Amino acid sequence: MSGVTIRISGPLWAQGRPILERALQNIVQTLVEDGESRLDEMLRPRPQGVYLAITPRGVPWGGPGPSRPGRGSVGHYRQNVHGRVQFLNARIDDGGVVYGPWLEGTSTRNATTRFKGYNSFRRTAQWLNDTRKPVVIQRWITQAITELNG
Repeated sequence: MSGVTIRISGPLWAQGRPILERALQNIVQTLVEDGESRLDEMLRPRPQGVYLAITPRGVPWGGPGPSRPGRGSVGHYRQNVHGRVQFLNARIDDGGVVYGPWLEGTSTRNATTRFKGYNSFRRTAQWLNDTRKPVVIQRWITQAITELNG
């Protein structure tokens, strides 16, 4: 799990609270949208075999008809990944999909098989913290400071 804690106090906060709250909300919303976009790209079915989902009968999940080589899933798992924002609290998850922990690599089954998971959420959290967070914070705080200065 990843998180950001920001503590604000003092006269600037007392007088500029609405502007700063809006900036903080924009930071959280932007980070969630960036995380969703990154996960959407990472979880996109690929013909190389990543996230291919074929049932035992040979029918791809989510689609009728016979299986064809290189035809992947229609993205059932990817479609369940959503971000939720409530004021300054946000979360991106897979909606509790049963095989989500196995795909991520956090299931106990990963220890007993060769498949160790894709670590999509972990890698996205690292990317958000290391790469996107400073840029997004700079953008929205600069805008807030400009607005506070009149």
